[in-house]
Amino acid sequence: DQREQVTPRRLSREQLVVQLDAEGTYQCSLTGLIFEVTGAVKITYSLLSWSKYAHLVEKPWIVGGPLFDVHCDSPLALTSIQFPHSLCLSG
Repeated sequence: DQREQVTPRRLSREQLVVQLDAEGTYQCSLTGLIFEVTGAVKITYSLLSWSKYAHLVEKPWIVGGPLFDVHCDSPLALTSIQFPHSLCLSG
């Protein structure tokens, strides 16, 4: 598994951005998100609070992991995103 670790730039307290310059598989060093891309892209993302969206989760479903808002300037180049099942916010 060939993943290049990338450290995002912080745009604000909540919002992160990575500029990926070539095809490959990249893993965010802060969130664990894994991006697979076919070319250069800029991906902006943030961790959201479930408190705002939990009412949308109907039984038998339950909240089970972190919630992300992800935007990409070249959506066709972003072929997949792998989301972590958990996220440590202590550090």
